[in-house]
Amino acid sequence: MALPLVSCIVPVFNGERYLEEALDSILAQNYRPIEIIVVNDGSTDGTARILAGMQGAIRTLQLDNRGPSATRNLGWQAAAGEFVAFLDQDDLWHADKLARQMARFDARPNLDLCIAHAQPFWVDELREEAARLRDHPRAKAVPGYTTGALLAKKKVFERYGGFDDSLWFGDATEWFLRLADRGAIMELMPDVLLYHRMHPANHTRRRTNASKEEFLQIIKTMLDRKRLRDGSVVPYRWPKLDSESDRSGKL
Repeated sequence: MALPLVSCIVPVFNGERYLEEALDSILAQNYRPIEIIVVNDGSTDGTARILAGMQGAIRTLQLDNRGPSATRNLGWQAAAGEFVAFLDQDDLWHADKLARQMARFDARPNLDLCIAHAQPFWVDELREEAARLRDHPRAKAVPGYTTGALLAKKKVFERYGGFDDSLWFGDATEWFLRLADRGAIMELMPDVLLYHRMHPANHTRRRTNASKEEFLQIIKTMLDRKRLRDGSVVPYRWPKLDSESDRSGKL
């Protein structure tokens, strides 16, 4: 019996420096069949040239600087696969990422989405920062509540909605919180399957007032939703690693 198609969505904006490495890590996956959809969000660097050289291996969609949420939404809406995964232009997947996560769906057919752990790594330009943070919790693998560590059924997006395109920094956080609040069935794997590149232009390294305001608004919206639903405020806890995920293989 044929295995389900996984659609791999790559949003990109001026990603020429690391894009080929990211795409190569998808092409190196030990799982097939896959399709790769790159959503080019109005890049002005050499991104278009890189994508043109990979036609046949990828499908390219175009937007005009709409932001990361809108590019991801266009990607999953265009996906032909039963399952959807995402990878940012500067990150990398472990070669077994899709295979290990698809195995969890085989073991638990009612699963809506599966999340792996993410390991940060620093480019040479930031070697001093990397040395300073070597023993810091920020340098350790963490639960990947980020799009790159996710594998989800496409119908989950159709049922619960996509990413909030008014958010530029907290779109993934809002999405995970919304799905957990609505009872989506999630599993957190112990496996490190996403490698998150830390570099000078990486927006996740920047802590701006705009990003702080976004996260505060996400928390306020979540609390307001709880008040409207049941008149109470309950402390939120991320879904815990359950006994099923303990049977996943580790690196």
